[in-house]
Amino acid sequence: MEMFTGLALTPLPLAWEDSANWLWKSEGVSPELIKLARMRPEQDAFWHGLSSLFGFDRWRIAERIPHLAGALPPLLPLMPLPMTYLGQLQHCPVWSLPWRTASVAHWTTTFAELLGDHVGRLHREAVSGWGHPLERTFALDQWPLRVKRYLSCSTRRTELGSLADRLPAVPTRAVWSLPDLRVDQFMWNATGWFWNDWEALLWAPLEFDWSLFELLLDNEIHRAAFYEAYRLHASPPDVQQHRFHCRAVLWLMNVFGPLNWETLASRPCWVDSLKRH
Repeated sequence: MEMFTGLALTPLPLAWEDSANWLWKSEGVSPELIKLARMRPEQDAFWHGLSSLFGFDRWRIAERIPHLAGALPPLLPLMPLPMTYLGQLQHCPVWSLPWRTASVAHWTTTFAELLGDHVGRLHREAVSGWGHPLERTFALDQWPLRVKRYLSCSTRRTELGSLADRLPAVPTRAVWSLPDLRVDQFMWNATGWFWNDWEALLWAPLEFDWSLFELLLDNEIHRAAFYEAYRLHASPPDVQQHRFHCRAVLWLMNVFGPLNWETLASRPCWVDSLKRH
C-alpha cells in the first residue's frame, strides 16, 4: 500500500470482524485515512443485501461513490468528509479521506438531537426512487416483490417463518438512507461534528429508514430528542405494515450483529406512538 500511494502509512486495527475496509493513516503535514475495500458482496451479509436488494455494488462504482457527498442537501449538521478515489490495488478499490483528530460520537441527548436534525434534512429532499442514485433505481411499487424475493432466497429464511412468503406494503416515498447507520460513524472535535463513514449511502423507502431508527434508538430520552429535531423538517411515516419485513431485511444484512430473529423481531415498536402526539 505504501508503494501504491507513495505515502508512509500506519495500519489501523479492524473495528469489527466483518469490517468492510482495511485502514491506514498516512504520515505528514496533511494526514489521510486510506481505505482498501476488504469485503465483496458475496463475502459479507451486509454488502450482499445492498447488492441483491438495492442493486448497489460499491466495487462496480468505486470511482463514482465520492460524488455522492456533493449531491446531499447543503448545511447538514453532520457534514460528510470528502472522499477521493485513488484507484485499484490488486483489483480492490482504494479511497482516501482527510484525517481528523477527533472523538467518536456516542449516544447523548445532544447527539440524538443532532442526528434527528440531520436525518430530517435528508428526508426533506425529494428523490426519484429507491436503490442507488449512481447505479439503478426502482419504482416504489417494485419494493414489495424485491423484498419478498430477497427474504425467500436467503439460506436463513426458515427462521422468518411465513413472513418470507408475504408481500410488504408499497412504501410512500424514498429518501436518503444509510442502512448501516451507527453512532461511531460520526465524530467531533473543536471545529464541530462530521460524518466519516457514509459509503453505504443510498435511496431507500422512508418506512425502511424509520424501521431502522426504531431499532437503533433504544433509549426513550434519545428517541424524544431525535424526534423533536426531526419533526421540524418532516413527519414520520406509518410503519405498521412495513416494520417486520424491514426488520427481516436488516437482520439478514446483519446490521445489528449476530442476533437471532426472535430477539430482533421482539424489540419495542415505538414509532406508532409518534403519530398520536
